[in-house]
Amino acid sequence: MFENIRADLVRRRLAYKVRAGDQSFFHKYIKANLELGAIAQLVFRYGNWAVNLRIPVVRQILYGVYWILNMGVLLGTGVNIQSRCKIGKGFIVHNFSCIFIWTTSMGENCTVNQGVTIGSIKGSTVSPQIGNNVFFGSGCKVLGPVKIGNNVIIAANSLVITDVPDNCTVIGVPARIVSRDAKSEYLKV
Repeated sequence: MFENIRADLVRRRLAYKVRAGDQSFFHKYIKANLELGAIAQLVFRYGNWAVNLRIPVVRQILYGVYWILNMGVLLGTGVNIQSRCKIGKGFIVHNFSCIFIWTTSMGENCTVNQGVTIGSIKGSTVSPQIGNNVFFGSGCKVLGPVKIGNNVIIAANSLVITDVPDNCTVIGVPARIVSRDAKSEYLKV
């Protein structure tokens, strides 16, 4: 848990844009890590750790604490990341509000913006599988048993209902591939 949290916070600090005049310790290390998206990430990491504990009584007590924290995060930020999701290191929730993540697995260095939904379609229990280094633009939806490759950019307000191969940019409703070049500012951090 602590290794994942450390990797998340380091990546967040590197991605956090600090104005030229605000290079103070507070802006670089404190402000970036106290955003609402960062708090939602920390609560998710704690919940994921609590769910995977092997001691039943301790797991239930810690999960109860997580449930209360998660309700606070959900009410305060509008972010709901299911505790059973397997999300790799370097995960960033840049903004808050209307974010729902219920995925089978998500690789390392993924970035989520506001209004993103990742989950299954009604009546199905199969969730998306996300690769490494994926950027989810504001308002995009990834639904159903789809597989998203590595180094993928999903543009704002796109609807992904089919598989996306590696090194692509997709856009539209339904999403279609517009570029097979993985060079983008969004994927550098």
